[in-house]
Amino acid sequence: MQHIGLFSFILLLLGLTFTAIKLPGGLGKTFSQRVAGNRAAEALYSLLFIVALPLLYVFFALWFVPTYSLPGIFLVFAAVSVLFQVVCTWVPERGGTMTIIHRILTGISGVALLPMMAIIASTQTIPTGLRCVAGTAFAAMLVFLSIALVKQKGFRYALLLQIGYYALFFGVVLSITYS
Repeated sequence: MQHIGLFSFILLLLGLTFTAIKLPGGLGKTFSQRVAGNRAAEALYSLLFIVALPLLYVFFALWFVPTYSLPGIFLVFAAVSVLFQVVCTWVPERGGTMTIIHRILTGISGVALLPMMAIIASTQTIPTGLRCVAGTAFAAMLVFLSIALVKQKGFRYALLLQIGYYALFFGVVLSITYS
Protein backbone atom coordinates (compact mmCIF):
# COMPACT_ATOMS: atom_id res chain seq x y z
CA MET A 1 0.00 0.00 0.00
CA GLN A 2 2.85 2.40 0.72
CA HIS A 3 3.94 2.31 -2.91
CA ILE A 4 0.73 4.02 -4.03
CA GLY A 5 2.19 7.30 -2.73
CA LEU A 6 5.35 6.80 -4.76
CA PHE A 7 3.31 5.86 -7.83
CA SER A 8 1.22 9.05 -7.44
CA PHE A 9 4.38 11.14 -7.13
CA ILE A 10 5.97 9.50 -10.20
CA LEU A 11 2.80 10.13 -12.24
CA LEU A 12 2.83 13.79 -11.25
CA LEU A 13 6.56 14.11 -11.86
CA LEU A 14 6.34 12.60 -15.33
CA GLY A 15 3.23 14.57 -16.28
CA LEU A 16 4.58 17.88 -15.05
CA THR A 17 7.99 17.28 -16.63
CA PHE A 18 6.24 16.58 -19.92
CA THR A 19 4.24 19.81 -19.46
CA ALA A 20 7.36 21.87 -18.81
CA ILE A 21 9.19 20.41 -21.83
CA LYS A 22 6.36 20.39 -24.37
CA LEU A 23 4.81 23.70 -23.35
CA PRO A 24 7.77 25.97 -22.68
CA GLY A 25 7.34 29.29 -21.01
CA GLY A 26 10.51 29.90 -19.13
CA LEU A 27 10.78 30.05 -15.37
CA GLY A 28 8.13 32.77 -15.14
CA LYS A 29 5.21 30.51 -16.09
CA THR A 30 3.66 28.01 -13.72
CA PHE A 31 2.45 24.64 -14.97
CA SER A 32 -1.13 25.93 -15.10
CA GLN A 33 -0.12 28.98 -17.12
CA ARG A 34 1.66 26.74 -19.63
CA VAL A 35 -1.44 24.66 -20.38
CA ALA A 36 -3.93 27.55 -20.34
CA GLY A 37 -5.47 28.21 -23.74
CA ASN A 38 -4.47 24.84 -25.20
CA ARG A 39 -7.63 22.70 -24.86
CA ALA A 40 -5.84 19.38 -25.35
CA ALA A 41 -3.15 20.31 -22.82
CA GLU A 42 -5.80 21.51 -20.36
CA ALA A 43 -7.66 18.19 -20.63
CA LEU A 44 -4.49 16.11 -20.15
CA TYR A 45 -3.38 18.31 -17.26
CA SER A 46 -6.75 17.86 -15.57
CA LEU A 47 -6.67 14.10 -16.20
CA LEU A 48 -3.21 13.90 -14.62
CA PHE A 49 -4.52 15.38 -11.38
CA ILE A 50 -7.81 13.42 -11.50
CA VAL A 51 -5.77 10.19 -11.57
CA ALA A 52 -2.75 11.02 -9.40
CA LEU A 53 -4.27 12.95 -6.52
CA PRO A 54 -6.99 10.50 -5.49
CA LEU A 55 -4.26 7.84 -5.45
CA LEU A 56 -2.26 10.08 -3.14
CA TYR A 57 -5.29 10.42 -0.87
CA VAL A 58 -5.74 6.62 -0.82
CA PHE A 59 -2.09 6.30 0.18
CA PHE A 60 -2.59 8.78 3.02
CA ALA A 61 -5.84 7.18 4.21
CA LEU A 62 -4.84 3.52 3.99
CA TRP A 63 -1.14 3.58 4.79
CA PHE A 64 0.51 6.85 5.88
CA VAL A 65 -2.00 8.01 8.50
CA PRO A 66 -2.53 4.57 10.10
CA THR A 67 1.18 3.68 10.01
CA TYR A 68 2.25 6.84 11.84
CA SER A 69 -0.91 7.26 13.93
CA LEU A 70 -1.57 10.71 12.54
CA PRO A 71 -4.72 12.50 13.70
CA GLY A 72 -7.80 12.33 11.49
CA ILE A 73 -7.61 16.05 10.75
CA PHE A 74 -4.62 15.22 8.52
CA LEU A 75 -7.01 13.47 6.13
CA VAL A 76 -9.39 16.43 6.20
CA PHE A 77 -6.60 18.74 5.04
CA ALA A 78 -5.49 16.14 2.48
CA ALA A 79 -9.05 15.94 1.11
CA VAL A 80 -9.27 19.73 0.88
CA SER A 81 -5.94 19.93 -0.91
CA VAL A 82 -6.78 17.16 -3.38
CA LEU A 83 -10.29 18.42 -4.09
CA PHE A 84 -9.31 22.05 -4.66
CA GLN A 85 -6.30 21.09 -6.78
CA VAL A 86 -8.42 18.90 -9.05
CA VAL A 87 -11.13 21.56 -9.34
CA CYS A 88 -8.60 24.30 -10.13
CA THR A 89 -7.53 22.34 -13.22
CA TRP A 90 -11.10 22.72 -14.51
CA VAL A 91 -10.73 26.52 -14.37
CA PRO A 92 -7.63 27.33 -16.46
CA GLU A 93 -5.72 30.58 -16.09
CA ARG A 94 -7.07 32.23 -19.23
CA GLY A 95 -7.25 35.69 -17.75
CA GLY A 96 -9.86 37.73 -15.94
CA THR A 97 -12.27 35.99 -13.61
CA MET A 98 -11.00 32.53 -14.56
CA THR A 99 -7.49 33.40 -13.42
CA ILE A 100 -8.80 34.81 -10.14
CA ILE A 101 -10.89 31.69 -9.47
CA HIS A 102 -8.01 29.40 -10.46
CA ARG A 103 -5.60 31.16 -8.11
CA ILE A 104 -8.06 31.05 -5.21
CA LEU A 105 -8.64 27.33 -5.72
CA THR A 106 -4.97 26.47 -6.10
CA GLY A 107 -4.14 28.73 -3.14
CA ILE A 108 -6.54 26.83 -0.90
CA SER A 109 -5.05 23.55 -2.12
CA GLY A 110 -1.50 24.68 -1.44
CA VAL A 111 -2.24 26.25 1.93
CA ALA A 112 -3.89 22.99 3.07
CA LEU A 113 -0.47 21.34 2.80
CA LEU A 114 0.91 23.55 5.58
CA PRO A 115 -1.10 22.07 8.46
CA MET A 116 -0.36 18.62 7.06
CA MET A 117 3.35 19.39 7.29
CA ALA A 118 2.90 20.82 10.79
CA ILE A 119 1.13 17.63 11.87
CA ILE A 120 3.97 15.54 10.45
CA ALA A 121 6.54 17.72 12.22
CA SER A 122 4.79 17.29 15.56
CA THR A 123 3.88 13.58 15.46
CA GLN A 124 5.92 11.57 17.94
CA THR A 125 5.69 8.31 15.97
CA ILE A 126 7.78 9.85 13.20
CA PRO A 127 11.55 9.68 13.85
CA THR A 128 13.00 12.84 15.39
CA GLY A 129 15.32 13.63 12.50
CA LEU A 130 12.49 13.43 9.99
CA ARG A 131 10.30 15.60 12.23
CA CYS A 132 13.07 18.21 12.17
CA VAL A 133 13.23 17.94 8.38
CA ALA A 134 9.45 18.39 8.26
CA GLY A 135 9.69 21.45 10.50
CA THR A 136 12.35 22.95 8.25
CA ALA A 137 10.26 22.15 5.17
CA PHE A 138 7.27 23.81 6.81
CA ALA A 139 9.29 26.99 7.35
CA ALA A 140 10.58 26.95 3.77
CA MET A 141 7.06 26.38 2.44
CA LEU A 142 5.90 29.43 4.42
CA VAL A 143 8.65 31.49 2.81
CA PHE A 144 7.71 30.24 -0.66
CA LEU A 145 4.05 30.95 -0.01
CA SER A 146 4.88 34.45 1.21
CA ILE A 147 6.90 35.16 -1.92
CA ALA A 148 4.05 33.88 -4.10
CA LEU A 149 1.55 36.12 -2.32
CA VAL A 150 3.73 39.21 -2.57
CA LYS A 151 4.82 38.61 -6.18
CA GLN A 152 1.54 37.43 -7.69
CA LYS A 153 1.99 39.02 -11.10
CA GLY A 154 4.89 38.29 -13.36
CA PHE A 155 7.28 36.70 -10.87
CA ARG A 156 10.15 35.59 -13.06
CA TYR A 157 10.82 32.45 -11.01
CA ALA A 158 7.20 31.34 -10.53
CA LEU A 159 7.89 27.83 -11.84
CA LEU A 160 10.81 27.29 -9.45
CA LEU A 161 8.69 28.54 -6.57
CA GLN A 162 5.92 26.12 -7.48
CA ILE A 163 8.31 23.19 -7.92
CA GLY A 164 10.11 23.97 -4.66
CA TYR A 165 6.92 24.19 -2.63
CA TYR A 166 5.56 20.84 -3.76
CA ALA A 167 8.99 19.16 -3.81
CA LEU A 168 9.40 19.98 -0.12
CA PHE A 169 6.04 18.43 0.68
CA PHE A 170 6.55 15.28 -1.38
CA GLY A 171 10.18 14.98 -0.31
CA VAL A 172 9.23 14.87 3.35
CA VAL A 173 6.36 12.42 2.82
CA LEU A 174 8.47 10.08 0.70
CA SER A 175 11.44 10.32 3.07
CA ILE A 176 9.24 9.26 5.97
CA THR A 177 7.59 6.54 3.90
CA TYR A 178 10.88 4.95 2.86
CA SER A 179 12.99 5.54 5.96
